[in-house]
Amino acid sequence: MLANFEKREHSDKSNVWAGSYQNLHNLPHWHLECELIYVKKGEVTVSYNNTAYHLQEEDCIFINSGEIHYIKGSKDSITMILMFDTALLGNISSRHIQLLYPRLRHPYPVVEYFTSIQTELKNKKDFYDIKVSCMMTSLMIDIFRQEPLCEQKHLKDSSSIENYKSLLSEIEEKCSYITFEDACRFMGLSKPYFSRFFKNLSGMTFSQYLNIIRLEKAIQILNHNTEHLSITRIASSCGFDTIRHFNRVFKEFTGLSPRQLPKDYVLSSHSIRGMKKNFNPTLPCSVLLEDLL
Repeated sequence: MLANFEKREHSDKSNVWAGSYQNLHNLPHWHLECELIYVKKGEVTVSYNNTAYHLQEEDCIFINSGEIHYIKGSKDSITMILMFDTALLGNISSRHIQLLYPRLRHPYPVVEYFTSIQTELKNKKDFYDIKVSCMMTSLMIDIFRQEPLCEQKHLKDSSSIENYKSLLSEIEEKCSYITFEDACRFMGLSKPYFSRFFKNLSGMTFSQYLNIIRLEKAIQILNHNTEHLSITRIASSCGFDTIRHFNRVFKEFTGLSPRQLPKDYVLSSHSIRGMKKNFNPTLPCSVLLEDLL
């Protein structure tokens, strides 16, 4: 499915990843790691479990493990990401507490920690993985000491969030014939509420999302068209009502016509088929910066 579980593969034994992006845009996703998002420059919107947080320079937000979110940065924005294993919060989590607000209310030396962690990860001196873990834990202890806390609890929309995750699977499985009305019934929500809810979580309308899933299926068939199906037949089998509609959507998302599709073409926002495969929700307009400071 398009918005799904992100499994980030680390190239080494460290359980912390540090990276910065210019113009960061990514698709709705969730992962097992926790994540600190810090705005170094510009403006960034983070949608987190159906709530949009509009961040300015030096703002920071904490994303807990397993929570749906996506990021949209302004054109020249720079966003710093620290993603880390939940095990680093072991002693904190054992107290059954959590941050009351995801958006941090006090300033922290995130840039300094980020730079030190990134340097350790790059140089890989002896015991660098231990040092990186200690630095990340130290930063989170400072945050939990100063931020308002509350007892761990399910978010008020948690049942809807879980249903949303299930709906994504339902859309992928039945993309050729599922309708907006079917999705509303699946979620048990009215059409107006579902429309707002889906766009808040996905960053796009249900129709846009469904078109991408259908297009992805069509591209897979085109790449492995052993039965030599016509483009019209492929479009129809993937749920497009007319060949004109199919061609328009195809051109919109790929910049190509179906007949111009290169061999083994994959959408930049390609989906995953399970947790064993990697999924990178970051869109091509995002630029990963090697050296931020």
